[in-house]
Amino acid sequence: MIRRLLLAAIVATGLDAGTTAPARAAEPITAYCPMSEDDCRSVLAAFKRDTGVDSRFVRLGAGEIVARIRAERSNPRASLWLAGAADNFIQAANEGLLEAHESRNLARVTPAYTDQKRMWTPISMSPIVFAYSEEQLRRLGAQPPTSWKDYAAAVFKQQLALAHPAASGTAYVSLATIVQIYGEDEAFKLMKAINENVVQYTRSGSAPSRMASTGEVAIAMAFSQDVEAALDQGYKLGYSAPVEGTGYEINAAALIANAPAEQRAPTRAFLDWVLSDAGQAAMAATFRGAVVSGHVNPKARIDTSKIKVIDYNAAWAGDNRARLLRRFEQEVRNASAAR
Repeated sequence: MIRRLLLAAIVATGLDAGTTAPARAAEPITAYCPMSEDDCRSVLAAFKRDTGVDSRFVRLGAGEIVARIRAERSNPRASLWLAGAADNFIQAANEGLLEAHESRNLARVTPAYTDQKRMWTPISMSPIVFAYSEEQLRRLGAQPPTSWKDYAAAVFKQQLALAHPAASGTAYVSLATIVQIYGEDEAFKLMKAINENVVQYTRSGSAPSRMASTGEVAIAMAFSQDVEAALDQGYKLGYSAPVEGTGYEINAAALIANAPAEQRAPTRAFLDWVLSDAGQAAMAATFRGAVVSGHVNPKARIDTSKIKVIDYNAAWAGDNRARLLRRFEQEVRNASAAR
């Protein structure tokens, strides 16, 4: 069935985009992907198993992907943006960097998770959680964090690693969440206080939880799948959730505007496939929450149903991303600090 859908997509796109022949449309997809290398590889490998379509990927932070697509807008090198918070996709769509596609399987997804303009396809959902080193907390005589304000506590001086929101979707969702909970001015006061405890800003959203899992720092913020991955690898990593509530990522994928003609049909086929049972199983295998019910990783340890989530406004976060990042760099920490 999937192979028949792929052939149909190739033929349709060939007619619409003026490609010379279906054979050219089956050339490998090039994807920009902010997930871990293992996760990027495993999802694309699952797509190949179902469809026969090969792919290659470049791993970049979500913010770096926006910058790369923007820089290449007149001559894109990739066709698929695979994964990242919807906030980033909304900003990119507002800049004309994405092309609409309505997945054949979009009706299976909760409407609240979808984009009315169909500029991006929802592929998974994950909440922000707190991650901590149990050993470091014992050494500090500190309790696990249960509030966003705990990250500014003096006991955590030089014991916090965060990703930079200009480079990482994880960090930007955290920033937008704090703003939506406390209001913008109060949120930036809190972020300035938290900054006093930061030993390192990373470019990768998963790096801080890895640092906590090895005891390099005491606390971090992460999407639930990053904590799950560390636990699955045998690391001793504690986790908790904020009492105020937490934001979450609607993880997305999209067709890059003006993508190479020969890659457009298989990229559209990927956006159909990722909401199929096989595609959602592949996403669940990365410990991300499926957006189609019935797909759960049996090895998952975090019961996300018990985590209090706020009514996170991803559209507002996306529309205000550039402005909030400017304010963060002006008042808190410049992106040049990330490494």
